[in-house]
Amino acid sequence: MSTDVNTPRPAARRFTWLKAALVASLALNLLVIGGGIARWYVGFGPDRYARLTQAQLIPRFFFHDLDRARRAELFAVFKAHDKEIRDERQAVKAQVLELATALEADPYDPARVNAAVDGFTAKSEALFTTGTGAALELIGKLSPDERRLMAKHLRAREDHDRGAPGAPGGDDKKPDAP
Repeated sequence: MSTDVNTPRPAARRFTWLKAALVASLALNLLVIGGGIARWYVGFGPDRYARLTQAQLIPRFFFHDLDRARRAELFAVFKAHDKEIRDERQAVKAQVLELATALEADPYDPARVNAAVDGFTAKSEALFTTGTGAALELIGKLSPDERRLMAKHLRAREDHDRGAPGAPGGDDKKPDAP
């Protein structure tokens, strides 16, 4: 057997920027698709103004069923109370830090711990009172159809908490979670 000296050798594979860009594009596309699938699987996050104070009264998916203009109009109620709610949330967080400081104190001072817990309770009650007022103001602006829609979402959330499959009425949306 003889080998032909004139047989061309296969060209060595070289790195090109085009190949690197294609690989990076593929990776980015897979990341975006994965994020979309995760969002669909997990569900939607809370709306921007769904604070702890009114989250128990206003189901988050209720706003998704409203048109954009009406949603903005109702969110304006919470926006009007936003600074007050934010300040009260900071006061609650400060009481938590005061409790942590009291727990670390040496010697341990039960009176200081009790004062921090009492302060936390008082600040939390003020926060919930403000949030409840904002929620009642929003509810007062609802039409009869919107009130029925909110009631439906509240029931869906309660059914979900009890382990009932899906939302009542055959909705394909995930029920509201607390």
